[in-house]
Amino acid sequence: MQLTASIDGSSDPLGVLLRLGWVFERLDRFDDLRAILERADKLAAQLGQDISVRTAILKMRTDEWETALDILDRASSISGSDRLARGRLRDRAGRYDDAWGDFVAGKAEIAASEKLSYPAARLTAHHDRVIDIFSADFINALPRAPKNDRLPQPIFVTGPPRSGTTLFEQLISADQMVSARGELPFAFHLVQHISTQFGSYPDGLASLGNVTKDRLAVALRDLYSGLASADADTAQAPHFVDKMPFNEQFLPLLTMAFPESPFIVMTRHPLDVVVSMMSHHLTQGYNCALNPLNAAHHLAAIDRLTAHWEAAGCLLYRQSYEQLVADPVTAGERLRVATGLSFPAANSVEVTSTPATPATPSYARARGPVSKDAVFRWRNYGHHLSAAMPIIAPLVARHGYDLD
Repeated sequence: MQLTASIDGSSDPLGVLLRLGWVFERLDRFDDLRAILERADKLAAQLGQDISVRTAILKMRTDEWETALDILDRASSISGSDRLARGRLRDRAGRYDDAWGDFVAGKAEIAASEKLSYPAARLTAHHDRVIDIFSADFINALPRAPKNDRLPQPIFVTGPPRSGTTLFEQLISADQMVSARGELPFAFHLVQHISTQFGSYPDGLASLGNVTKDRLAVALRDLYSGLASADADTAQAPHFVDKMPFNEQFLPLLTMAFPESPFIVMTRHPLDVVVSMMSHHLTQGYNCALNPLNAAHHLAAIDRLTAHWEAAGCLLYRQSYEQLVADPVTAGERLRVATGLSFPAANSVEVTSTPATPATPSYARARGPVSKDAVFRWRNYGHHLSAAMPIIAPLVARHGYDLD
């Protein structure tokens, strides 16, 4: 491995060792990770450097996680991201109040250090305008681009972060006809194209004539396909998965570009999503995961928009995370119907990571048999979520969940 060969000649051999450990951790090569960390510990001792926090973070998914937690508990100085990691270990140990304290403090430190905020009022105003322009008649009159059979076709799997999109992506891509491409930001480029060409989005669409709209549908298809082809680092299967969170907000545009592509929206108990989003540093949703109120606001806002698309006749398929883990066979059958593709039954798939997937927080969990341990995790944090519950309550009721 090139990284291994570069250690001895590097001006920062300790840094190279830790980066190599990061690679081994994500590949589940824990024996190699242990060996590289032993080497790093010896070098750090020679250099008089303390890398205990870094090595503890790398050992979180190994059988030494309790030792890692003890190190992090005793750490005198810890970053916001490391607080989130410690919180996840405290959650694993059943120390839920301590874990929540880490989640909140870690997010506050990240927000302050990176100068991040969530534009709640501006986003609400934007969604109001989108809903006003995209009436049912307007959506139904939008043109659809013809399929370009020469290029791989997207399958859209979306929903909030931490809602099972990675697991679903992996179930689909177990078929050789489908490649897993991870979170592709290309839908945002479609909005940028409209804003550049027609002044703004969504207002720029309202005054377009039918001929211009026809051309736009083809332009959006070609723009997305061009970005997808340029981004691919290997020969592509006939289909690929785009699992960008919150792509629901762009459903009419994606339908214009790819009317034959299935659009699958994952749902999960909103409070489980909030807790999971709080435990990771996520930037999707305009930094809504900085605190539970912002996360709840964004989940409700996107669901309101998605409900509007459904009422207007947009075609989408919903898949609940809870159903997926409770009855993967039935979920797999529904997926076959939705996509028209053939792939192994969900309960027989050993999910593996892909080049795109390890960049997301789900890379470690979306491996091996489907697990039920994250269902209704929010109940461990219920008293910390009381302020978010009124925001989330309509969404909870709409999807058949409860707050008990």
